[in-house]
Amino acid sequence: MVKNRSEMISRFEEVLYKNYSRFREEKKNETNQLKSYIIESHVHHHSIPDHNEINCFLQKTFDNQKKMHLKVRETEDENLFVIDSDDGELYLDVSQKRFWVLHSAIKAKNSDFIHKIILREKNIDNIWLPIPFLTGLKKFGEIYGMGISFTEYLKKEEIDDFIFPNQNTLNLDIRRLYVNKMMTLLQKSDLKEVIGINKVSLLEKSFENSENFIVDDITYYGKITGRGTSFSKHHSIVQSILSSYSTKITKLEQDYSYSFNPDNHGLKGQPIDIYLNRPDINLETLVDTMFSGNKPFNLWGVPDWRSENYCRVNAVDLHSGNYGKNLEFEVMPNLIRVLLPKGSCGNTIARLITNIHQSIDATSFFKGANVEHDFFTLV
Repeated sequence: MVKNRSEMISRFEEVLYKNYSRFREEKKNETNQLKSYIIESHVHHHSIPDHNEINCFLQKTFDNQKKMHLKVRETEDENLFVIDSDDGELYLDVSQKRFWVLHSAIKAKNSDFIHKIILREKNIDNIWLPIPFLTGLKKFGEIYGMGISFTEYLKKEEIDDFIFPNQNTLNLDIRRLYVNKMMTLLQKSDLKEVIGINKVSLLEKSFENSENFIVDDITYYGKITGRGTSFSKHHSIVQSILSSYSTKITKLEQDYSYSFNPDNHGLKGQPIDIYLNRPDINLETLVDTMFSGNKPFNLWGVPDWRSENYCRVNAVDLHSGNYGKNLEFEVMPNLIRVLLPKGSCGNTIARLITNIHQSIDATSFFKGANVEHDFFTLV
């Protein structure tokens, strides 16, 4: 029974070592791989929640579901909670009050389900990593593999769901030796608009010791699965992702959200312009897809068509409600413009762009003001 952060680290180091030893001896991969999920939290939008508030939130969250027996337990560290399940312990690190990290080494189907239980709550969301962010993770390690998928919303027909229910239109895993060559080939092809990179695998190893390493599979929705021998290297990658993402979201909220400037009696802020390259987009289908209130966009709004090539939408983010504020959208054949009110959550924009990459146009981009690269590029 883990009582503090040091014991949690020791537990995961032991799990990684046992898994790697069994693989070396029997060539078998265990099902209890190390998994970390980064979660965005606005449990209290206008204040930083303290330990007791987070504890009460977690207790209520798990009491409200009946499918699994789950119990929240406090530890000696006020920023670390243990979630007891029938399959074993999970650990929720709330050191950064806005971005939590859920660590687990139980079976993936169970940890995924517990992760989803937390995400059902109001003001809780995934983090969302657009393609430039994922590909920029190479600054933290060697690209060992890459996953590609695309869920075609704009051209999907009813028979597609009947024959291939809950499946992506495109699915491809690339490993190690062929990553760079395949990416160069695909990005020059006519399919580049549907090459939705959904996962990047990073290898981080010690030059002094070849058996001190981690390979982390990092998905676009913030799940990170580690295989190797070093929890410290896994934790370092998780913290690097968290820090880089937090910086991007904070910059969005500070530099782009709109507010009244009393100094010059004008508006402060900038529009968020997302450019589309895909030439065959049906604008009506795009608007219906984005603002239906369904996952993954979670936006709801009533379209106001000014012409066949221009639509305005005042939309609500159903995940957080935007705290009573509407986002204003202008949708055109090659551009989606968003006006983000001050006090709104920048994670809404990351979710929008990420899911455009995964299902609308993988080559779309948000350049940002006064920069030469995509806003979400890691530099």
